Amino acid sequence: MTSSAKPEPDQQRQRGAPGGELVERIAPLGLVLAVLSVGLLTLYPFLPAILWGIVLGIAVAPLHNRLLGRLGHRRALAALLTGVGLVLCFVVPALGIATALASFLPSALNWVERVALAGLGNLPEPILNLPVVGESVAELWRSLGSDLSSLATRFGDEIKAILVWFAYESEILGIFVFEFAIGVILATLLVYNFDRVSELSHKFFDRLGGTFARRMAALSVVTTRQTVIGVLGAALVQTLFATFSYMVAGVPGWIIWAGVVFILSLIQIGPALIFIPMSLWLWGQDQPGMAVFIFLWGVVGVALVDYVVRPLLVSKGTHVPAILAFLGAMGGLIEWGLVGVFLGPVVVAVCYEMILKWIEPDTLPH
Repeated sequence: MTSSAKPEPDQQRQRGAPGGELVERIAPLGLVLAVLSVGLLTLYPFLPAILWGIVLGIAVAPLHNRLLGRLGHRRALAALLTGVGLVLCFVVPALGIATALASFLPSALNWVERVALAGLGNLPEPILNLPVVGESVAELWRSLGSDLSSLATRFGDEIKAILVWFAYESEILGIFVFEFAIGVILATLLVYNFDRVSELSHKFFDRLGGTFARRMAALSVVTTRQTVIGVLGAALVQTLFATFSYMVAGVPGWIIWAGVVFILSLIQIGPALIFIPMSLWLWGQDQPGMAVFIFLWGVVGVALVDYVVRPLLVSKGTHVPAILAFLGAMGGLIEWGLVGVFLGPVVVAVCYEMILKWIEPDTLPH
């Protein structure tokens, strides 16, 4: 009888090798995923600020590089000047909007209660006395007042609930300013370390998906810059032109109206829905000079921006459908707060372009 020979230790290790190799491959990957998950959970509250900082860094990188060349490649000075410019362009207006909204919302609650009880009231005499259109405006005012009074009476509780929600949001408007400030700081650090960040990002996307991933990353960078120029840039220029007239006329809460104009410009409606009623209101307040100024500035100055500056900027930017830009702004507002109004259209534009290029990969940038 022959006894069965026991397998040698080397043979045992070889037989168990496939399972062992699988464990050895999965374990490091699981550890990396676990660490990344913990890191993402930790940074999740700051995700809007981080994304906004990345968008700003990508958008201003070409300007920073030109500035760096003119300053003799003094990186610290160029980054400092870039950061100061971003603070003036974004953090200071964000602080102004937060302050204005915090003081405006209580007045809005009182206005809803007044409309529910007494309607819009009588139209000011200067508007009633307007030639040709005075009576038509008066009839429209009475009809509008009746409709608003009915709506305020029927849906007053719902409207108040929405305004109370906005009032609650106004209590944390400091987060909006904080997110803008964090975004500016991050963008400044990114452009300061531009070469190193570019090198690491190329290596990361190369490990992630090779050539295709690098090309998609390049597309994301190009789309981000084009969206900031073509969508946000055009809306910002138009808003600045319109806001100038509101400041000169001394319109109450002008910075809030500037935010409304920005939203209207994003969906390519323009500020006509604001400056026409505003000019009528100023006329009713016995300020005919300012009323005419607001109207003419809107018709001539803002329209000039709409028909000249906007096409120039949009021609350099990405062609994102207006409805997607609007939905991006509104979705960003709901999901990420006020910073999402600026961030949402950029995110939607990048997703839109990536889907199109994924369908036609031959058009991807090299």
